[in-house]
Amino acid sequence: MSFKYYDLLSNLTVGVVVFYAVLKLYFCVEDISELVILAGGYVTGYFLNAISGFMEPFLQWTIGGKPSDHLLSPIREIDWTGIKKVKFYYADEAIELLTIDAKADSSDKGKLFDYAKHRAILCKDCRVPDFNNHYSLSRVIFATVILGVVVAEIEYYDVWYSWLISAVALFLAWNRFRERGYYYAREVLNEYLKSKRIAISHDKN
Repeated sequence: MSFKYYDLLSNLTVGVVVFYAVLKLYFCVEDISELVILAGGYVTGYFLNAISGFMEPFLQWTIGGKPSDHLLSPIREIDWTGIKKVKFYYADEAIELLTIDAKADSSDKGKLFDYAKHRAILCKDCRVPDFNNHYSLSRVIFATVILGVVVAEIEYYDVWYSWLISAVALFLAWNRFRERGYYYAREVLNEYLKSKRIAISHDKN
């Protein structure tokens, strides 16, 4: 059995940290073999991944909704959509092409993005899978930090600096999750537009 890049990042890395911390802090286990840490860490990471997937609607709510919806929602006052760090300048073009290809109304952002994602997955040697993996990893970390903060503050609620540490950890994880979500959605739309432009160019020739 071989581990993929995403498995190592989203399951094993996060899982090992959490598994080891729980054994040391709550069970006071001193001598832990590397094999036990790896096996227990992977299983822990697997369930954390599943929990983060279940929490995804809430996590996206904290950042103001799905990044793909925002990228496909032009604003009259500015010529881009997204956030300041991750800007998308081709929302009108993407919406126009997607409404035709997906046979959907322009207001159905979910269906439009699903179609773009389906087209982007078909590409070879593109960066969409990498961006998706980074987004998934940031989702797991954000969900894990939330759960960790809840557990920590139940235990150390009377320690003032624990609240400061928790707030900083939450903000960093939240901001990373938000940015990775927008990077992934933008890459999907850019790849879709790239494939459409190539197809249109070939048709003209």
